[in-house]
Amino acid sequence: MASKKKINIQLLKIMRKEAGLTQAELATRLGVSRETISAIENEKPETVASLSIELIEKWWRVCGKTSSQKIKSQFAQNIVNFFNFEFNNKQ
Repeated sequence: MASKKKINIQLLKIMRKEAGLTQAELATRLGVSRETISAIENEKPETVASLSIELIEKWWRVCGKTSSQKIKSQFAQNIVNFFNFEFNNKQ
């Protein structure tokens, strides 16, 4: 039985914390409620299931700049795996 691919929510939470933002501050910057950020970080199934790529991209833009290289790499790999991206360097 294949497992359903998931965005690693803990990486989002770590990025927020590394950016020095509270849930409320991040929510304001993303244009969502603090409750939404809390629900995402607490992995509420209905909220996580409705995550849009746009919201994840905004989260990355706000928090990714201050994230450690390790978290940036893990996040990038998680997104690549989640969306089944394949990079072909052959032309």
